[in-house]
Formats: sequence, structure tokens, C-alpha cells
Amino acid sequence: MTVSAASPRAAPPIVDWLVLAALVIAWGSAFAVLKIAVHDIPPAWNTVLRLLVASITLGVICAARGERLPRLLPRPDVAWAWYSAFGLIGLAAPFFLFAFAAQGLPSAINAICNGCSPLFTAALAHLMLADDRLDLRRGAGVALGFVGLVVLVWPRAATGGAVEGLALGAAILGGLLYAASNIITRKAPPLSSTASALLMVLTGLVFAVVGAFATTPLPPIPPLKALAAVTALGVFSTALGSVGYVWLVQRRGPVFMSMSMYLAPLWATLVGVALMGERLGWTTFAALGLILMGVGLTTWRSNRGG
Repeated sequence: MTVSAASPRAAPPIVDWLVLAALVIAWGSAFAVLKIAVHDIPPAWNTVLRLLVASITLGVICAARGERLPRLLPRPDVAWAWYSAFGLIGLAAPFFLFAFAAQGLPSAINAICNGCSPLFTAALAHLMLADDRLDLRRGAGVALGFVGLVVLVWPRAATGGAVEGLALGAAILGGLLYAASNIITRKAPPLSSTASALLMVLTGLVFAVVGAFATTPLPPIPPLKALAAVTALGVFSTALGSVGYVWLVQRRGPVFMSMSMYLAPLWATLVGVALMGERLGWTTFAALGLILMGVGLTTWRSNRGG
């Protein structure tokens, strides 16, 4: 979501760091939690449940704050079109793709592919936005990040077979769709953090339900462990994560928030190795380093601008 930085507020700086840490933990842990959820819930219905939980959570928050969505009837507000596009491209579709990828990839690999989205965003912005062209440094960052992506994908695609190849393709496409959604939000009408998040998850839920009924039979009631996992995804990484993201950007600006781009993949890798027992080769860590250096170079301009 694209928001402008607000003026400083009289709150302890430690609050900002705590919120940033909570976001990194929520987003970085989401891929391990997702792997637990898709063990018993198919990707399409996993996406539906995740967005349903997020919609309920954000609906309660909006009601408590007395916020209302833009007009839908008799003539929809233009915001519905923009945020519906985000609901499909930035939520429903990538959630499904990452859930599909979680069936065939370690959670850390899934997270690293997602960590490429700032690189994809910079490349797409260069092609689609006249005021956001790549300079030499940012172009080098994108190139370095894509080298890291090749280092990550090539060995696994060559030895992992068709299943792992499809999973890698799905995860990379999910990161690309996140990047496309970032471009969409550059043009979307501004709304409050909770209202915009609710509008996106509600429209994303509609797309997810249609897609699930069209492609996947309704599964049996999953075990409690899987339900707890998908509920955690909906509440923390999707609903509260999106609100926390906008809140933190409004307080401290995109510079401070950009640290999550580096910390979340690192946290996800730690969770995957330490808690999920995933064994990663040296090429994975080399790829992670190259991608993070690429993201650093690509976002350097915004960090200087504050």
C-alpha cells in the first residue's frame, strides 16, 4: 500500500521497533505456518480461509473505529475497481501460488522467492512509471538480485524434477504479482489503513471463493492444527500485518519500513532451519545474500530520500 509519511508523533521510539519486529516475525514465520496449513488444506481453500479470517478480523477493527467502506450501491465508488484489482493480483492469486509452492518447497526457499518482490517492483516501475526509472546503481541491484534468483533456482530446477520446478515457478510468479500490486497501489485512491486493507481482503475473498469452487472440490473438515495455522495466517500476517505496515510507514516513513525487506527472509530462513528441520545447501545461502544485496542497492534511493 502506498502511503505518505506522517509528521512525527509523541510516542516512544521503542514502539516503532516493536511493531517492526512483530511484522518481521509475522511475515517471516508465515511461510513455515503456511507449510503446516497446506498439509491438510488444499491451496485454493487455504486461500479462501485465510482471506475469510482476515476479512472478519479487519471488519471488527473497522467497526470498532467507526470506519466505513466506500460506496458500493447504486453506483460503486472508483476505489472498488482499484482495490478489487489489488485483491486479485496482490492477495488471492499470490496467496494461492505460495500455498501451492509450499507443497513442494522448503518454507525458507518459498520466503526467499517472495523476497525478490522489491526487485520485480523496481523493474516493473521502470517499464510502467515514467517518474520511477532505474539509474545505474538501482539497475545493478536488480541485476544482482536476479543473479541470486538464478543461483537459487537453477540447482533445484535441474535436480528437483517437475514437481519442484512447478513449485519454484509458482513462488516466483507470486513475488512478481506482489510487485504488480505495488504498482497498482501507486495509482489507487487513498483510504485509511484499515479501510483499504478490508476492501482488498473482501474483494480478494470473492475471487478466491470463485476460484476454489471452480478448481478444487470442497475438502473435509481439516484437523485443528491446520485450522490454527490458517487462522494465524489470516489474523497476523494478513490482517494485522497490513494495518501495521501502513501505520509504521505513516509514523516513520518508507526508510524505516524497508528494513523488513531484509529481515523477513532472514527470519524465515532461521525458522525453516531451526524449527522446521529444513536442510539448505550453500547455494541457498549464497542466493539469499545476493538477493538481499540486490534489494539493498535497489532501495538505496528511497532510503536516502526518507
